[in-house]
Amino acid sequence: MTTHTRPADADQVAGETAAVDLVLAYLAGTLPAAPALSPLAADYMEQQASGLLSGAVMLDPGFSLHRRAVMPPAGLAWLENVAMSEPVAAAVRALAGDGGDRFSFLSQEERVMVLALSTAARLTALYEPAESARRLHKVRAVVSQA
Repeated sequence: MTTHTRPADADQVAGETAAVDLVLAYLAGTLPAAPALSPLAADYMEQQASGLLSGAVMLDPGFSLHRRAVMPPAGLAWLENVAMSEPVAAAVRALAGDGGDRFSFLSQEERVMVLALSTAARLTALYEPAESARRLHKVRAVVSQA
């Protein structure tokens, strides 16, 4: 029996892996070159980055569905040392306060940056950098084998 990878599957793996790699790069203080992704893979990257942020928010021990998911102070402090364009910074600040939809004016690449930066900041507020990276490497291992 021969197995075949459908193009959509390859796009999904590429996009989801790229999202995890971006968060890992932010945690390490480096920025990888923007991956050359198909439009479908870029959509998967954005979807994965959004899921990573949701997961990081829900990992916070103080998380409750009954109140806003405001970013912990350690995450806000970490963000102060990250260079961002003003539109990205405004959207990151809105998410840090669990604020409105500041994404409508951003490009897809900027939205992914916002989600990845917010994920890295929230993970930094929860765990030591090595533990955050270990957890993300586990996610990466799963998505890269999908």
